[in-house]
Amino acid sequence: MKGIASYVFLGLMAILIGGSYWFSQYKNKERGEGPIEINFTSPTLLMDTLLVNKLLTQNFKQQSKELKESLDLNMLETQLKRTPEVHNVEVFRRPQGGLSVEITERKPLFVLESDPLFFGDSEGVLFQYKAIDSLRFPIFRKDSLSSTLSQSAELILRLKKDPLMEAELETITLENNHYILGLKSFSFKVILGDGTQLDKKLEKLKIFCAYQMNQDSLKGYDKINLSYDKQVVATTF
Repeated sequence: MKGIASYVFLGLMAILIGGSYWFSQYKNKERGEGPIEINFTSPTLLMDTLLVNKLLTQNFKQQSKELKESLDLNMLETQLKRTPEVHNVEVFRRPQGGLSVEITERKPLFVLESDPLFFGDSEGVLFQYKAIDSLRFPIFRKDSLSSTLSQSAELILRLKKDPLMEAELETITLENNHYILGLKSFSFKVILGDGTQLDKKLEKLKIFCAYQMNQDSLKGYDKINLSYDKQVVATTF
């Protein structure tokens, strides 16, 4: 009798363990397939909840086909990060079921003049251009032989941190590794040269702009060159 009781006990334990495993798998699947909560870390310019929901649904269904037992959140995050507009994403399972997604959108810094147009951010990452009536971004042009886009993006970010450049910078052209700036309120082109000694160059530019606004003798120039040490060279074409 003791032997039979032992077998019965072991059978019941096996059923209990198997049932617990099946129930936990069922609850995990239920939590993964629940509603998706989307949160943006800051106000967005390019993305919206509907777009992200569509991306999540597509990726979720694909993973559900590939992963029968559980949803790989790291894989889902990796897939979402392939969307150029997404700077960072974190996906969590919610205790009450479903997923919580926290997204940081890339911030446009400039518009790359190309066909079609692209936005670029401070890291030089390009993503789809979208006209935004309330905002204006400087236009960046480059030749094919110039340095990497990330170096130019770093320079544009430094320029935009200056109050004068934030208000005035309209175009940045990169030719043979030298930058040429176009300003909104001044007709002359600014030869910046390379990105070295930027603070000194901007200080010279501010002094020249202030003088030009108050003296007619400094008007009529087509370009000014800031790349010379301790002086500004103004010329006409």
